[in-house]
Amino acid sequence: MRFGPTDKFWVVTDPTPESETGDVLFQASLHDLELQFKGGLSSAQHPTLFTERAEADAEAQARMVAARAARAIAAATPQQPLRAAARVAVLDGNGEILLESDLA
Repeated sequence: MRFGPTDKFWVVTDPTPESETGDVLFQASLHDLELQFKGGLSSAQHPTLFTERAEADAEAQARMVAARAARAIAAATPQQPLRAAARVAVLDGNGEILLESDLA
């Protein structure tokens, strides 16, 4: 598919602890995305582009779940064995990694 400077697509980024879905899923053009990068978006936030909203929404929801799981594990009491975990991963039905998130 060809995209020009004003054609819209969907963008998903990694959530922060305060993020809501609207913070990690948004529609943008190449021009809009340029402004996002100038405003502080970076590759470290793993921006991913989608042509279909349904796919982008599924990705955003999965990232939100992974981030919540990572925070819950990181906040566990010292008696919990998961406290030593460094990453959380969401796998598909075949065991392939869909999303990963550092716990630190």
